Amino acid sequence: MRYAILLLLACCLSLFFSGCETPEEKPRISEEKLIDVLADVHIAEAALQALRGQTKDSMSQTYYQQIYTIHGIDSVEMQQTLEAMREKPEEMKALYDKVMERVEKLNAKSKDPEERD
Repeated sequence: MRYAILLLLACCLSLFFSGCETPEEKPRISEEKLIDVLADVHIAEAALQALRGQTKDSMSQTYYQQIYTIHGIDSVEMQQTLEAMREKPEEMKALYDKVMERVEKLNAKSKDPEERD
């Protein structure tokens, strides 16, 4: 009887502790899409710099909602992806380097009329 109780207790404890391990979260948005989204966010934030107060808040909400709609994502999905990426600072830095490259290309394209689509 004592053996059965110890075995049951050991099984319960092993199930309890195995449930505590969190699986590694993968980003919910693909890297390429995330680069596009973050480049648009960067541009929107630059556009918001000149605004103040309630105007800035309402325009910010509008810009972000448009970005999410354009890319077919929502704010929860974006937040979850960024949270997962924060656990990997090296990958996050590499991602932001790619975002800045994309922003620079878009900036150059907007200045050079021959490169426009």
